[in-house]
Amino acid sequence: MKTDHQIDLCRAFVQSSSFWSEDIPEQKTDGPVITISQAAGARGNPIAAELVSRLLENSAIPQHRPWTVFNQRLVHQVVEEHGLPNSTVGFFPEDRTGHLMDMLGEALGLHPGVFTAVAKTAETVLRLGQSGNAVIVGRGGNFITKNIPMALHVRLVGTLEIRIRSFASIYKVSQDEAVKEVARRDRARKNYILENFRQDINDVTNYDLVLNTDDLSDSDAARIISIALEAKVRQARAISQNDSRARQ
Repeated sequence: MKTDHQIDLCRAFVQSSSFWSEDIPEQKTDGPVITISQAAGARGNPIAAELVSRLLENSAIPQHRPWTVFNQRLVHQVVEEHGLPNSTVGFFPEDRTGHLMDMLGEALGLHPGVFTAVAKTAETVLRLGQSGNAVIVGRGGNFITKNIPMALHVRLVGTLEIRIRSFASIYKVSQDEAVKEVARRDRARKNYILENFRQDINDVTNYDLVLNTDDLSDSDAARIISIALEAKVRQARAISQNDSRARQ
Protein backbone atom coordinates (compact mmCIF):
# COMPACT_ATOMS: atom_id res chain seq x y z
CA MET A 1 0.00 0.00 0.00
CA LYS A 2 2.81 2.40 0.84
CA THR A 3 4.52 1.71 -2.49
CA ASP A 4 1.28 2.43 -4.36
CA HIS A 5 0.98 5.75 -2.54
CA GLN A 6 4.57 6.66 -3.44
CA ILE A 7 3.97 5.87 -7.12
CA ASP A 8 0.84 8.04 -7.01
CA LEU A 9 2.94 10.91 -5.68
CA CYS A 10 5.39 10.49 -8.56
CA ARG A 11 2.55 10.40 -11.08
CA ALA A 12 1.09 13.61 -9.65
CA PHE A 13 4.51 15.25 -9.84
CA VAL A 14 5.12 14.49 -13.48
CA GLN A 15 1.59 15.46 -14.48
CA SER A 16 1.95 18.80 -12.71
CA SER A 17 5.18 19.51 -14.61
CA SER A 18 3.85 18.66 -18.11
CA PHE A 19 6.35 15.81 -18.00
CA TRP A 20 4.35 13.65 -20.39
CA SER A 21 4.38 16.22 -23.17
CA GLU A 22 6.76 15.74 -26.08
CA ASP A 23 7.10 19.51 -26.30
CA ILE A 24 9.20 21.31 -23.72
CA PRO A 25 6.75 23.56 -21.87
CA GLU A 26 7.34 27.29 -21.68
CA GLN A 27 7.47 27.11 -17.88
CA LYS A 28 10.39 24.65 -17.97
CA THR A 29 12.55 25.67 -15.03
CA ASP A 30 15.90 23.84 -15.20
CA GLY A 31 15.74 22.99 -11.53
CA PRO A 32 16.08 23.30 -8.69
CA VAL A 33 16.94 19.63 -8.39
CA ILE A 34 19.03 17.62 -5.94
CA THR A 35 20.81 14.42 -6.87
CA ILE A 36 21.97 12.08 -4.13
CA SER A 37 24.62 9.44 -4.70
CA GLN A 38 25.14 7.17 -1.71
CA ALA A 39 27.42 4.50 -0.43
CA ALA A 40 25.26 1.57 0.66
CA GLY A 41 23.98 2.11 4.18
CA ALA A 42 24.67 5.85 4.19
CA ARG A 43 20.91 6.45 4.68
CA GLY A 44 20.19 8.15 1.37
CA ASN A 45 16.47 7.36 1.34
CA PRO A 46 15.60 8.50 4.89
CA ILE A 47 17.74 11.62 4.44
CA ALA A 48 16.00 12.36 1.14
CA ALA A 49 12.60 12.03 2.85
CA GLU A 50 13.67 14.39 5.63
CA LEU A 51 15.08 16.79 3.05
CA VAL A 52 11.79 16.99 1.16
CA SER A 53 9.94 17.83 4.36
CA ARG A 54 12.38 20.67 5.00
CA LEU A 55 12.34 21.98 1.43
CA LEU A 56 8.54 22.16 1.35
CA GLU A 57 8.80 24.85 4.04
CA ASN A 58 11.76 26.73 2.53
CA SER A 59 10.56 29.90 0.81
CA ALA A 60 14.10 30.84 -0.27
CA ILE A 61 14.14 28.10 -2.90
CA PRO A 62 11.85 28.17 -5.98
CA GLN A 63 8.94 25.76 -5.69
CA HIS A 64 6.96 25.19 -8.87
CA ARG A 65 5.35 22.00 -7.52
CA PRO A 66 5.68 19.94 -4.33
CA TRP A 67 9.14 18.48 -3.79
CA THR A 68 9.18 14.76 -4.55
CA VAL A 69 11.73 11.99 -3.98
CA PHE A 70 12.53 9.65 -6.86
CA ASN A 71 14.47 6.54 -5.82
CA GLN A 72 13.19 3.03 -6.62
CA ARG A 73 9.97 4.80 -7.59
CA LEU A 74 11.93 6.21 -10.52
CA VAL A 75 12.07 2.73 -12.03
CA HIS A 76 8.29 2.47 -12.00
CA GLN A 77 8.10 5.93 -13.54
CA VAL A 78 10.47 4.95 -16.37
CA VAL A 79 8.48 1.80 -17.08
CA GLU A 80 5.21 3.73 -17.26
CA GLU A 81 6.55 6.71 -19.20
CA HIS A 82 8.15 4.60 -21.91
CA GLY A 83 5.34 2.06 -22.18
CA LEU A 84 7.47 -0.87 -21.04
CA PRO A 85 5.98 -4.05 -19.55
CA ASN A 86 5.73 -4.06 -15.75
CA SER A 87 7.84 -7.23 -15.76
CA THR A 88 10.85 -5.13 -16.78
CA VAL A 89 11.07 -3.35 -13.41
CA GLY A 90 13.55 -5.91 -12.09
CA PHE A 91 15.94 -5.33 -14.98
CA PHE A 92 16.85 -1.71 -14.29
CA PRO A 93 20.38 -2.31 -13.22
CA GLU A 94 21.93 0.18 -10.77
CA ASP A 95 22.14 -2.42 -8.00
CA ARG A 96 22.11 -5.43 -10.29
CA THR A 97 24.93 -7.71 -11.35
CA GLY A 98 24.92 -10.41 -14.02
CA HIS A 99 24.66 -8.27 -17.15
CA LEU A 100 25.29 -11.34 -19.33
CA MET A 101 21.93 -12.79 -18.33
CA ASP A 102 20.30 -9.42 -18.92
CA MET A 103 21.73 -9.21 -22.42
CA LEU A 104 20.51 -12.74 -23.12
CA GLY A 105 17.04 -11.74 -21.95
CA GLU A 106 17.13 -8.72 -24.24
CA ALA A 107 18.11 -10.90 -27.20
CA LEU A 108 15.20 -13.25 -26.46
CA GLY A 109 12.79 -10.33 -26.15
CA LEU A 110 12.08 -10.99 -22.48
CA HIS A 111 12.80 -7.39 -21.39
CA PRO A 112 14.33 -4.19 -22.85
CA GLY A 113 17.86 -4.99 -21.65
CA VAL A 114 20.49 -3.07 -19.76
CA PHE A 115 21.43 -0.53 -22.41
CA THR A 116 17.84 0.35 -23.26
CA ALA A 117 17.00 0.63 -19.56
CA VAL A 118 19.94 2.93 -18.85
CA ALA A 119 19.10 5.20 -21.79
CA LYS A 120 15.44 5.50 -20.87
CA THR A 121 16.28 6.06 -17.21
CA ALA A 122 18.70 8.85 -18.16
CA GLU A 123 16.04 10.49 -20.32
CA THR A 124 13.57 10.38 -17.44
CA VAL A 125 16.09 11.73 -14.93
CA LEU A 126 16.96 14.65 -17.21
CA ARG A 127 13.34 15.64 -17.67
CA LEU A 128 12.69 15.39 -13.95
CA GLY A 129 15.67 17.66 -13.34
CA GLN A 130 14.46 20.16 -15.90
CA SER A 131 11.00 20.16 -14.35
CA GLY A 132 12.46 21.05 -10.95
CA ASN A 133 11.68 20.30 -7.30
CA ALA A 134 12.84 16.70 -7.51
CA VAL A 135 15.25 14.80 -5.26
CA ILE A 136 16.77 12.02 -7.37
CA VAL A 137 18.54 9.22 -5.51
CA GLY A 138 21.12 7.23 -7.46
CA ARG A 139 21.24 6.18 -11.14
CA GLY A 140 23.97 8.66 -12.08
CA GLY A 141 21.70 11.63 -11.58
CA ASN A 142 24.61 13.99 -10.98
CA PHE A 143 26.11 13.21 -14.39
CA ILE A 144 22.80 13.35 -16.23
CA THR A 145 21.78 16.74 -14.78
CA LYS A 146 25.22 18.33 -14.64
CA ASN A 147 24.24 21.14 -17.03
CA ILE A 148 21.15 22.19 -15.08
CA PRO A 149 22.04 25.52 -13.39
CA MET A 150 20.13 24.91 -10.14
CA ALA A 151 21.20 21.28 -9.68
CA LEU A 152 22.95 20.38 -6.43
CA HIS A 153 24.90 17.12 -6.45
CA VAL A 154 25.41 15.35 -3.13
CA ARG A 155 27.41 12.27 -2.19
CA LEU A 156 26.67 10.48 1.11
CA VAL A 157 29.42 8.35 2.61
CA GLY A 158 30.37 6.79 5.95
CA THR A 159 32.66 4.29 7.57
CA LEU A 160 31.97 0.71 6.53
CA GLU A 161 31.16 -0.51 10.06
CA ILE A 162 28.52 2.14 10.66
CA ARG A 163 27.03 1.77 7.18
CA ILE A 164 26.64 -1.97 7.72
CA ARG A 165 24.92 -1.35 11.04
CA SER A 166 22.60 1.24 9.49
CA PHE A 167 21.78 -1.06 6.58
CA ALA A 168 20.89 -3.92 8.92
CA SER A 169 18.62 -1.61 10.92
CA ILE A 170 16.87 -0.02 7.92
CA TYR A 171 16.26 -3.25 6.00
CA LYS A 172 15.72 -5.50 9.04
CA VAL A 173 18.39 -8.04 8.07
CA SER A 174 21.11 -9.80 10.03
CA GLN A 175 24.61 -8.42 10.42
CA ASP A 176 26.03 -11.09 8.11
CA GLU A 177 23.43 -10.33 5.45
CA ALA A 178 24.13 -6.61 5.76
CA VAL A 179 27.89 -7.16 5.28
CA LYS A 180 27.28 -9.06 2.05
CA GLU A 181 24.62 -6.72 0.70
CA VAL A 182 26.55 -3.50 1.44
CA ALA A 183 29.58 -4.89 -0.38
CA ARG A 184 27.44 -6.05 -3.31
CA ARG A 185 25.61 -2.73 -3.67
CA ASP A 186 28.78 -0.67 -3.42
CA ARG A 187 30.40 -2.80 -6.10
CA ALA A 188 27.33 -2.76 -8.38
CA ARG A 189 26.89 1.02 -8.12
CA LYS A 190 30.56 1.65 -8.80
CA ASN A 191 30.37 -0.56 -11.89
CA TYR A 192 27.14 1.08 -13.06
CA ILE A 193 28.71 4.55 -13.02
CA LEU A 194 31.96 3.34 -14.59
CA GLU A 195 30.27 1.40 -17.39
CA ASN A 196 27.65 3.98 -18.28
CA PHE A 197 29.33 7.32 -17.50
CA ARG A 198 33.04 6.44 -17.55
CA GLN A 199 33.40 8.05 -14.14
CA ASP A 200 34.52 7.01 -10.65
CA ILE A 201 31.58 7.17 -8.26
CA ASN A 202 34.02 8.01 -5.43
CA ASP A 203 35.63 10.99 -7.21
CA VAL A 204 34.64 13.90 -4.96
CA THR A 205 35.02 16.41 -7.81
CA ASN A 206 31.81 15.00 -9.30
CA TYR A 207 29.78 16.44 -6.41
CA ASP A 208 29.02 19.84 -4.91
CA LEU A 209 28.78 18.40 -1.41
CA VAL A 210 30.13 15.23 0.21
CA LEU A 211 28.70 14.33 3.63
CA ASN A 212 29.97 11.72 6.07
CA THR A 213 26.73 10.62 7.71
CA ASP A 214 28.37 8.72 10.60
CA ASP A 215 27.73 11.46 13.14
CA LEU A 216 24.86 13.27 11.43
CA SER A 217 21.20 12.64 12.07
CA ASP A 218 18.87 12.54 9.08
CA SER A 219 17.64 15.99 10.10
CA ASP A 220 21.19 17.41 10.37
CA ALA A 221 22.14 16.07 6.95
CA ALA A 222 18.94 17.44 5.41
CA ARG A 223 19.57 20.87 6.93
CA ILE A 224 23.11 21.02 5.50
CA ILE A 225 21.91 19.97 2.04
CA SER A 226 19.13 22.55 2.15
CA ILE A 227 21.60 25.33 2.99
CA ALA A 228 23.88 24.19 0.16
CA LEU A 229 20.95 24.27 -2.28
CA GLU A 230 20.11 27.84 -1.22
CA ALA A 231 23.69 28.83 -2.08
CA LYS A 232 23.46 27.03 -5.42
CA VAL A 233 20.22 28.85 -6.28
CA ARG A 234 21.75 32.23 -5.39
CA GLN A 235 24.78 31.48 -7.54
CA ALA A 236 22.67 30.38 -10.51
CA ARG A 237 20.52 33.49 -10.27
CA ALA A 238 23.57 35.75 -10.09
CA ILE A 239 25.11 34.13 -13.17
CA SER A 240 21.82 34.44 -15.04
CA GLN A 241 21.52 38.13 -14.15
CA ASN A 242 25.11 38.81 -15.23
CA ASP A 243 24.49 37.03 -18.53
CA SER A 244 21.36 39.12 -19.08
CA ARG A 245 23.26 42.37 -18.45
CA ALA A 246 26.02 41.29 -20.83
CA ARG A 247 23.49 40.73 -23.62
CA GLN A 248 21.91 44.16 -23.17
